Amino acid sequence: MRMVTSHVVRAQSGNCSMSYQQYIKTISYPLSLLSTPVWLFDVGKLRVLWANQAGLDLWNASSLEELQGRDMSDGMTRTVCERLGQYSEDLAGTSNSVAEHWTFYPKGRSCSYECSISAIEAPGDARWLLINAIRQDKLSDSDTLYRSVALLHTSVCVSVFDRQGKLMYSNPAARRMLGAAPLTLSERFLDEQDWHLARSKLAHSTGASIEAQMNTAAGAVWHSLTLELCPDPVSGKKSILMSEIDISNQRSAQQLVNRLAYSDTLTGLPNRTSWLSTLNDRLESAREQHRELAILFVDLDRFKLINDTLGHTLGDKLLVAVSDRLKGCLGEGDYLARLGGDEFTLLIDEKGAQGRSEKMASNLVDALAIPMHVDGHAMTMIPSIGIGLFPQHAEDSTLLMQQADMAMYAAKEAGGGFRTFKPDMTTQIRRRLRIETDLREAIDSGTLQVYFQPKLAATDGRMAGMEALVRWEHPVLGWVPPEDFIAVAEETGMIGDITRQVLHHSMLQQTVWSAQGHDIPVAINVSPMEFRRGDFDTVVRDALQQTNCRPQCIELEITESMLMADSESVQQILAGLTSLGVKLSIDDFGSGYSNLGYLQKFPLDSIKIDRSFLDDGGISPVVELIIDVARTLSLTVVAEGVETTEQRNFLIAHGCDQLQGFLFSKPLDKRRATDFLIAHDNGRAHWSSHAVSAEWAVQRRREELAEDT
Repeated sequence: MRMVTSHVVRAQSGNCSMSYQQYIKTISYPLSLLSTPVWLFDVGKLRVLWANQAGLDLWNASSLEELQGRDMSDGMTRTVCERLGQYSEDLAGTSNSVAEHWTFYPKGRSCSYECSISAIEAPGDARWLLINAIRQDKLSDSDTLYRSVALLHTSVCVSVFDRQGKLMYSNPAARRMLGAAPLTLSERFLDEQDWHLARSKLAHSTGASIEAQMNTAAGAVWHSLTLELCPDPVSGKKSILMSEIDISNQRSAQQLVNRLAYSDTLTGLPNRTSWLSTLNDRLESAREQHRELAILFVDLDRFKLINDTLGHTLGDKLLVAVSDRLKGCLGEGDYLARLGGDEFTLLIDEKGAQGRSEKMASNLVDALAIPMHVDGHAMTMIPSIGIGLFPQHAEDSTLLMQQADMAMYAAKEAGGGFRTFKPDMTTQIRRRLRIETDLREAIDSGTLQVYFQPKLAATDGRMAGMEALVRWEHPVLGWVPPEDFIAVAEETGMIGDITRQVLHHSMLQQTVWSAQGHDIPVAINVSPMEFRRGDFDTVVRDALQQTNCRPQCIELEITESMLMADSESVQQILAGLTSLGVKLSIDDFGSGYSNLGYLQKFPLDSIKIDRSFLDDGGISPVVELIIDVARTLSLTVVAEGVETTEQRNFLIAHGCDQLQGFLFSKPLDKRRATDFLIAHDNGRAHWSSHAVSAEWAVQRRREELAEDT
């Protein structure tokens, strides 16, 4: 059969003038002499072009014209269509053929034939197949027919290899998957280790099931494989039967599930679940191998402030930038994860982990100190890092994490940097937890107090105003520093209630002083969290109405970070406050993101130079620059933290408007603040004659000592 087909093709290959029908007639003439059924099939049109008499009988056709008019796609499955198309491509230009068992129903009864299929040259772009039903199978019982149909039409790829791995047979699905490349069994595996695993399993059993990446016509694809040792159905020799199912979609879905379950979707780092699993595994290994292990808890100071003022979108981008910066510090074997929010953890698993952990913490601090550019903002982050060590501090993961967490809070209370766990830190953490628990009670019971610190005019030392400051005397802990409980209040959402109490008490006291003849303004600090609520201007208006306080006597001190948000809601609140008549001031100017452009953009009345520029009795040259710019913009300049006469004289000489600090007075309760006002007004104090204030300070100190006694 192959010889006849090959001869016909060669004889006609160069004849371009022969008509279509003549070409068919030329091809069909030698084929008509065959006694077995044979026909030509157009793969593109799914039509029979020609058949001999035996072929007409097999197809139960009354004539060639009737058979040519049939739509052979009727009843033909998509799998068969695809398979015939693949044959026309794979066999084109070759003398090769493939054999399949086909079932026909010429007179309503089934009969099965072994069919030889080969490609034949066709005019134009046509694709023709020559099909010869060589012989009829004697075993055409129903079970045999069903097995044959199942093997041909199944989407499962089935192949038979000899024991050396040579491909002996592949069903249509496998041929579609492989294309024209008859790869050996070992060549099918992308990873040689997977092939060794399968072969090892077959050496100890008659079957093996694995998942592996397999080479296919479409590239490397994940397959689920079942391999079985069985006799070759033709030769009876030992062979390997392999069935394959494409599981790439399931694999991708599983990988997605794993990413969601074990990875942080924002940064791509391992998440808390992955961290705990890895920590426990490495602790177990460290115990067995007597290695040290260190964990670092990293928390970003002021991140919540940035998130609340600049928005969560920018906050998320900043977290991604931070994670990239942290990853750049890692060494081989280090494991970085994000627990959530602004908390990151780092695992160092090696000998000498204790020494390396502190060096690593220092590197992380330095790395985050380099500005990160996010949406036009250049940001540096101050991390608080706690270090816990195995086995020095703890031998189980839960306690080790608790101790690293305590060390992190100790670093935070120290203003950032890193701390290694020490036993006395437990007391500090308990104190913080108590502050958090008792602060709500203090707010509800009204035991928080408002103190006032005087602000003096730099020109002559007269009273320029008071700043309201909240203070808390805990019944057990004593006086709690504001930086301790204010931070807790902002983290827990209690800051709004505190702000409302301070607004009410401050405005009420200002009204009292005005009635007594001391018509001075009162400045009140406002947390950036208040601007997230979107109704702060309404809160201020209500407080003014309830206390009958004049708006022009109230100054609200806001932070630079709040202005950086520059959102529509912030601008609306600032406009609302300005319409009320209250004054606006930037507090701690220079301590954060100092952008002098904000001074022109927003309706500000004054700025307060941060006390850090006057630390240690020295004076930063930045102070002079800030004063010059503020004076150009007609803004009042207030300097806080003035403690020496040298600082006072420098500020006066460079045009600072108001001074505040321990050189003049510490924060005072409302009674002592009233005494200070009276003493100043009666003494008509000025810098050249400041005896009244000095005498008042001595008198108040004597009273304090008497009260303590």
